Amino acid sequence: MKTDVQEINATRKTIAVTVTSEEVAAQEAKLIKDYQRQAKIPGFRPGKAPESMVRTRFAKDLKQELKQRVISQAHQSGVAGADFEVFTIVELDEGEIAAGQDAVVTFTVDVIPEFEVPAYEGLKVTNTPTEATEEEVTKMLDQILSQRAEFNVAEKAAEKGDYVQCGYEGKIGDELVADLVPDSPMFGTQKVTWEEAGSEDAPGVRAVVDGLIGMKAGDTKEVTMEFPEDFQPEALAGKTAVYSIEAKEVREKVMPEMDQAFFDSLQVADEAELRTKIAENIENQKKQQNATSERQQITEELLKAVDFPVPESGVEGETEAVLRDFMQRNMQQGVSAEEFEKHKDSLHEGARKAAHDRLKSRLILTKIAEKEKIKVENEDFSRMIMMEAQQSGQNPEKLVKELQKDQNRINQMRRDIILGKTMDLLAEKAEREVVAVPVGADAADA
Repeated sequence: MKTDVQEINATRKTIAVTVTSEEVAAQEAKLIKDYQRQAKIPGFRPGKAPESMVRTRFAKDLKQELKQRVISQAHQSGVAGADFEVFTIVELDEGEIAAGQDAVVTFTVDVIPEFEVPAYEGLKVTNTPTEATEEEVTKMLDQILSQRAEFNVAEKAAEKGDYVQCGYEGKIGDELVADLVPDSPMFGTQKVTWEEAGSEDAPGVRAVVDGLIGMKAGDTKEVTMEFPEDFQPEALAGKTAVYSIEAKEVREKVMPEMDQAFFDSLQVADEAELRTKIAENIENQKKQQNATSERQQITEELLKAVDFPVPESGVEGETEAVLRDFMQRNMQQGVSAEEFEKHKDSLHEGARKAAHDRLKSRLILTKIAEKEKIKVENEDFSRMIMMEAQQSGQNPEKLVKELQKDQNRINQMRRDIILGKTMDLLAEKAEREVVAVPVGADAADA
């Protein structure tokens, strides 16, 4: 068996494996013997049917099986036996495989280029303090109270935090905003909707939300909205619209009393214990944010430390995955298919860059894992299975049975575990510096 390797580019090669006619004949002879032993032909005991009859009766099956065996033999010699690391098979050209002649099977493969593992011990990362401030605790307590607030009909002008039932219509000159952005009605015309007056987190028209402050049921007014240059939907970017608002009903926000019934419902004894629990939750959130940020910083350092080309097929697959995730998240937030179509080129470019970096970082982490001899233990699998079962609401035993039938999924879990343990190791070896939260930033989101 002869193997000829040709380089297409730095990450792609062809491997042409020549299987001699003698080797093909040997595979065929073994195949015939296997069929003779197993074939059930009337008038003959198992294993006693003549070769000629087996050839005639199973000609089509024998041809297909011979092809598979020769390809497998060529793969074992040329791909599995290659002295370079194959990432994936991109294309297979099986040529003509028949008894009595040489067969040439050509594999087009993407390969992982050799590269030096960068220094990975003592990588410098920064994080922020995790202590919860009194301001943060009070803000979180206010959110808890707001979630339990009542909204009573009020014969008064709306104040910040009150809810107002209203209708509004926007125009740019004589043109309705609703006609410019038909897929985003919140920016155009709303016959009846509820808005929180003065809300800082409102997703709709800022000028309308702020304009509701001071309005009573039956009041009307006009407000002007200047959309930023980078606003989405793009049809409104940089434009100025005038909105006509009509207030229909005002509901006053009445916060609950912090009495014993309130504390009992939250399973705390008093306000002091509630504030302590809130502080603990905020601190845990900050620790998790720091952990996520540290891993991102480590990834960025590794990407800068070494340069090498990555397999094209891997980038293509990752790009599709990045785009799918991005589109799913944004469609859940109301972004239309038309908006994606308008920006498809820039979206694809951004997704490709993210995919390239994601694949490159995985290849680096895999090399570090090999150097550190990181292994997957049974308890690693058990933890991941339990986590996946909890997230999907599945019975762990049922999930295990499903996994036993899906080797590809098991292999993917193994890779994910190794990459996760490798990143944990790098985080453990990192040098940390605590930096202050920038003035004016929300410490909880820093």
